[in-house]
Amino acid sequence: MRFNVLLNEVLKEVEVIRQGDNLRIGFDGQSFKAQLIHTDDAHFVLEVEEFGPNAFISRKRIRAAGFKEGDNRQLWANGRLVNYRIVRQGTAAPPDQHTTSLSASIPAVVSEILVKVGQEVKIGDKLILLESMKMILPIQAPRAGFVTAINCVPGQAVQPGIQLVEIEEQK
Repeated sequence: MRFNVLLNEVLKEVEVIRQGDNLRIGFDGQSFKAQLIHTDDAHFVLEVEEFGPNAFISRKRIRAAGFKEGDNRQLWANGRLVNYRIVRQGTAAPPDQHTTSLSASIPAVVSEILVKVGQEVKIGDKLILLESMKMILPIQAPRAGFVTAINCVPGQAVQPGIQLVEIEEQK
């Protein structure tokens, strides 16, 4: 299956071929083979092999979790949060991206809030730390902007899709 994703506001083509628990993924000129090793609810472990043009490059295990709402996706993998959107053929241009709401990708507890309303943030800045299954999961800014709202408090249990912080894009 081939599809387009909007990742950091850049349109990318992804190809995924699935056979049971095995996946072949083509993305940005790279080729990966992944096998599902373990799953429980939204959490899963993949063994991923990366291939170059002529040979095997590396093998690693990735602990991950994901959340989807419509065409919007969040994927947490080895401590990094990636937000992307499936772009379907024939759909209108992406919605206005000036305001971004960030939510948990898996059930978690808010461990620490690292920003304040009105604070300027850069791409990749850590905004909130979540804890789930003895792991610390950072929520990071997907773009530069200003924090316009914080919708959680330390110690609060949050579910996927709950808006934790909102950022208005810098103009």
